[in-house]
Amino acid sequence: MVGQRERLVETLLTPDTVISTVKDEAVYVYHRLYETTPVTRKYLIVAVKILAEDAFVITAFYSNRLKKGEVIWQPH
Repeated sequence: MVGQRERLVETLLTPDTVISTVKDEAVYVYHRLYETTPVTRKYLIVAVKILAEDAFVITAFYSNRLKKGEVIWQPH
């Protein structure tokens, strides 16, 4: 994810979709589709653990599909 800081911030601020994961309901996965990335057309996935007293990024990576779980937010 070297050099992807702007996209990480953009994905967190204006995601295409936010999903609560199947394995841990406190983990929200932010998705944003980018037409061009270091690895072609992909979703940037940013997983965030949200606790009552804290929130932090667990991981971030590119993927060709959305993660499974309950859709928490999607623009309409």
